[in-house]
Amino acid sequence: MVLIRKRYLTLTASTHIMLMLGLCVLVQAPLAFAGHAQSYTVPPLAHAALENKSSAQVAAQGVTARVVIETSHRCGGPMVWQSGDAQPPATCKVAKLVIKETTGSQPQSASFLLSPYGADAGMSYLQMGLYKLDATSPTPQVMVAAYTGGAHCCEVASLFGRMPDGTWHETSLGQNDGDGLPPVVDAAQNGAAQLQLLDQSFLYTFSSYAGSYAPLILYRYQAGALANVTRDVAYRPYLAARLKEAQQNWVKYGRSEPNGFLAYYVATKANMGQFAEGWRYMLAHKDNQPDTMFGISPCDLKSGNTRNCSKAEQKPLPFPKGLALFLAKNGYITAQQAQDALSGRTQPVPPVAQEGAGHYKPDFSCEPPPENNGVAQMLCQNSDAAKQELRFDQVYYALRYLVGQDGWKDLKQQVILDENAANQRCGLPIPGAVDQTVPDGAAACYSAEMDRLTEAYRARLQGAPAAEQEAARDIDQHIALQQKLIELGYLPAGTVADGVYGEGTRAAITTWQRVAQRPEITGFLSQADAQALIPAVSAAVTAPPARLPGESATPAAQSPAPVPDNAVPPTQNTPRSIWSLWLVCMLSVVGLAVYVFPAVLAYVRNAPKKGLVVALNLLLGWTLIGWGAALVLALAPVGKRQGE
Repeated sequence: MVLIRKRYLTLTASTHIMLMLGLCVLVQAPLAFAGHAQSYTVPPLAHAALENKSSAQVAAQGVTARVVIETSHRCGGPMVWQSGDAQPPATCKVAKLVIKETTGSQPQSASFLLSPYGADAGMSYLQMGLYKLDATSPTPQVMVAAYTGGAHCCEVASLFGRMPDGTWHETSLGQNDGDGLPPVVDAAQNGAAQLQLLDQSFLYTFSSYAGSYAPLILYRYQAGALANVTRDVAYRPYLAARLKEAQQNWVKYGRSEPNGFLAYYVATKANMGQFAEGWRYMLAHKDNQPDTMFGISPCDLKSGNTRNCSKAEQKPLPFPKGLALFLAKNGYITAQQAQDALSGRTQPVPPVAQEGAGHYKPDFSCEPPPENNGVAQMLCQNSDAAKQELRFDQVYYALRYLVGQDGWKDLKQQVILDENAANQRCGLPIPGAVDQTVPDGAAACYSAEMDRLTEAYRARLQGAPAAEQEAARDIDQHIALQQKLIELGYLPAGTVADGVYGEGTRAAITTWQRVAQRPEITGFLSQADAQALIPAVSAAVTAPPARLPGESATPAAQSPAPVPDNAVPPTQNTPRSIWSLWLVCMLSVVGLAVYVFPAVLAYVRNAPKKGLVVALNLLLGWTLIGWGAALVLALAPVGKRQGE
């Protein structure tokens, strides 16, 4: 009987601990899955907050950044976050940033005076982090932010990066409505990082602050410059996901102040290339009641001094008209798109027309095509001939890089002679001549001649395996790899992926090979390099439906229910936070096991005073004396009892 009791009690204690572990698993598993499914947030390489200390430091990947608070008598001079103070105090506390490189052949250092710091200066809660935002830089960048005070405002932030010449440069991120460092995301899930800010011009414009939703702005940072890449096709799935979450929140909280959300909705749809769809959704859900407090007036659209606006000019326009003009003024749509939308033509032409799949254009602009050049006009009109021209360019620019600058002149002269001879054999006109008529069948002849030239020049690449593999690649893959370099930030935003691998693309390839630690840094994209750069084709992501499941097309009655302060969803759980919660659970289980150990031991050993042990353990076990006394009693010798 005693043996059975021992086994039962041991099983009970073990089961209790296993149940605690199981509870941890049940709580953590959804969080871990959610963090893995939507891990857009890029955590800092290192992070520190100044809090109440006089200094804080971060270090990672060969860079150490330290902020110190120093007493200074030069309080009125220009600083990073202060243009100047005409009436400075005699002494003040100043936040100073010191950056030191700890690796490299010639490590650099730099220091920046940020601003007067402390309660008297209106600057507090300073934070800093190290991020890898510039793929072309050998070092990470330092981001610093501080709170300036005020309702719904403000964090002032700056980014400090190493320039190609080795110096460190500050890039202002301005004042932003937020808490701490501006978010850094991998919006395309391709390993590149973007800085995420908000377009704060939407706050208080079409609704109160609580009802306002601010569109996201994605920036690519490179060599001290910020490029707005929000409209890049690669980031549309991310914008769609954020838009869907904001839309669900808006519907969940009763569609309060609809025009504040709808302005954000249309702007985001415009950034996704779906302005017409967003405009129709807005028309179906807008608040038609006149609003004298919020909206866009003719006075708001004026440039320069608006103090002399008449009362009529200060009166808000109807919401759709005000929104269209506001979006055009701020660059979300063109003036023509705004005019088309207001006139009822809800299928505006996108600002940039894109070629359909399988249709090729030459490596020069066809809008308009070059004058007095029949060959160029033929290439603009004939996709097959243009594709063959691109294939020749693919080989030519590989050979051009292989021969180096010393061989460029001779190579170019030879190509001109060969192309002129090919044009003459096909009866094509000489550029600049009066008659630029292209004879029938000339395009097919030109394609055949260029194919022959392509193979002849390809033979000159023998002995350079990486160059041969690059030049033999399918032209669509060749262009896709160049586009990938643009998306990763190795080529500037706005670069056109045309398949021409000039000096800029070669430099980008070399930098990528160095950063990715490829076995060979050749400047050519070998087959192995191509597989590493684009390992797989991403699954297509469709745009979310304009109407949510269960949502009627008719606006619901408005409710004063609260709405989230901005359109940015809560930060996803990062792996660091998930493992922190796991650690808490494990420590809790271990702590519980240690706490009840004397009581369990007393029952397992059938100690003579096990009742007293349990009482001591439960009532005084949280103290060292009580737990120790319970353990001593549990370990007391057990005498032979009658009947056992």
